[in-house]
Amino acid sequence: MRALVLLLAMSLPSMAQETPPGSDPAARDQMRPAPRPEQALPSAGTPTRAAAGQAAGPDPAAPRRESDPDYAICLLDLTLLGAGYSQEPAITDSRDPACGIARPILLRRPLPGVEIAGGALMRCDTARRLGLWLRDFVLPAAARLPGQPRLTALEPGSTYECRPTIGDQGRNLSEHAYGNAFDIMAFHFDNGSRLAIRPRSDNGDWQEAFQRAARATACLHFTTVLGPGANAAHDQHLHLDSKYRRGGWRLCQ
Repeated sequence: MRALVLLLAMSLPSMAQETPPGSDPAARDQMRPAPRPEQALPSAGTPTRAAAGQAAGPDPAAPRRESDPDYAICLLDLTLLGAGYSQEPAITDSRDPACGIARPILLRRPLPGVEIAGGALMRCDTARRLGLWLRDFVLPAAARLPGQPRLTALEPGSTYECRPTIGDQGRNLSEHAYGNAFDIMAFHFDNGSRLAIRPRSDNGDWQEAFQRAARATACLHFTTVLGPGANAAHDQHLHLDSKYRRGGWRLCQ
């Protein structure tokens, strides 16, 4: 059965992709909100960049690359979700060869009718996790809100960015540097309302209930979820990433 799915994925036409707009890339970047940093948090047993370099040799000359079968299946999954995306050229950074995305996706719509302003660069797996979380949990949660508004957009913060994790003296690269992370500043609905991510301590209103539901369920699809209360750097956004940790351990704060 998996062989059949893989064959379908490899032969899938590029109809699910969208041709990137012909506008100047610099203008497109201006459409995106300023990035928000995530702050370093202790992770027991996680080696630093320096230690990893000593154990495994120098940083790779190119970003990590998915296998052809895994990538083909991921593209098929995005198509089945109805995502709007385009495949982009490989991203590298001369300042740090460990940064980059071998097969980046410019995601404009993780699901039909749900936009990301300006699009967001990320790995295919990050886009898939985002779409599945929205489909399985965020849309049903929105349907329980007063008036049953429909989610129409995600307001992004940081997406791909070559930089170290803030607060650990540059020892570890941020998951943003690999295309594994996506930050959400706010949710937009078809009734014109905007639900910004911010501290909501025991307000007892529907905004707090929705934010708590979205945050808690995100950790079923992502391995790191940080938001208001985790630390000061996350008081105004939700940070989602798929960092690998031994034993499948997840950080949800």
